[in-house]
Amino acid sequence: MTLASLLSSIRALMIVPIVIFNGHHLLVFSLFVVAALTDWLDGYVARKTKTETEMGALLDLLADKILVSLSLIWIIYLTQDPFILLPAVIIISRELIISSVRQYIVESKNGQKIEVSFIGKSKTTLQLIAIAMLFLLPIFGSIFYILTLFILWLSSFLSIFSLYSYLVKWRSTLI
Repeated sequence: MTLASLLSSIRALMIVPIVIFNGHHLLVFSLFVVAALTDWLDGYVARKTKTETEMGALLDLLADKILVSLSLIWIIYLTQDPFILLPAVIIISRELIISSVRQYIVESKNGQKIEVSFIGKSKTTLQLIAIAMLFLLPIFGSIFYILTLFILWLSSFLSIFSLYSYLVKWRSTLI
């Protein structure tokens, strides 16, 4: 296993201590930020060490989806906040749809490479920022809550736009 793949694996597994240390808001926030930073670091390491692989790219995507989706599900469980629920459902649904479409495209096109777009990377960055902020909600006041919701909703709209762009780009493959 390459160092980059190890970092991706660690990111996926970071959800365990995030859940275990529930209630320790700064610790959970810190754990999540470390996990989120590995999203950038694993790609950097793979490029610098020339160890980029298709399996590593798949593991990176899977780790992202596990961290984002399970963190959002955990936050929904903890907060029971309907203003968090709807954008979280949008984000998680988009992740499931994209994963299914990617799998279909790869299987039907003999391993055709699927590039991640700038909008997709921006969406992921905003999601990670919003989720990190969500873990701090119990500590800060209403202004922080409003800012966090704004970023979360913005990332959910970017998720929809990203999904739409992705489907338009690959529509000929889906028919």
